[in-house]
Amino acid sequence: MNSTQAQQTSGTSTHRARDGGVDLGTTEDTPTLMLVFEAIRQISDAGGEPTRERIVAMTGLKPTTVDDRIKVLRGEGMISPHKQCYRPLHQHVAAQAVSCTAMPNGVYKIEKGDEVMTLVPAEARQLAPMLAGKALEASALERVQEMETRMIEMAQQLREVDRRYRALKAVKLDGGAQQPLALTF
Repeated sequence: MNSTQAQQTSGTSTHRARDGGVDLGTTEDTPTLMLVFEAIRQISDAGGEPTRERIVAMTGLKPTTVDDRIKVLRGEGMISPHKQCYRPLHQHVAAQAVSCTAMPNGVYKIEKGDEVMTLVPAEARQLAPMLAGKALEASALERVQEMETRMIEMAQQLREVDRRYRALKAVKLDGGAQQPLALTF
């Protein structure tokens, strides 16, 4: 490796600084550095935003471990140097327009930019399961993003209800006398 020297011995790896000195990680039973990078790459390739929470959920690693590995990946120049941006620096070339046309004679024309590929039905059947996985992955990622947005909204609502409850409880404890309740939603 160029700036991080990973020494592989019997399934463990140690990550060191560019100068070969200071240890930036720990000796690991599994290569957590590559687990974190793969999670970032997969989330990014699927069109998602690789957040710390998603990386933790995808890898099953502790948040502190993920933070340490992100520091190493940044130092390696493998991900963006900007805080809170965990995008791989070496990404694929820009996507071109892609289309698939079912022809009347049963063949399929796959077009990507100026390239055209003709698939007979047997070839299309071989390709379909491979692409179906990508379609399911994109759909699942979209649902996860929708759920995260909804969860954030619900958490904000819960905090507001809790704040109002505490305020009403404080009024009840302080006043002793009945005061009209004003609840607004």
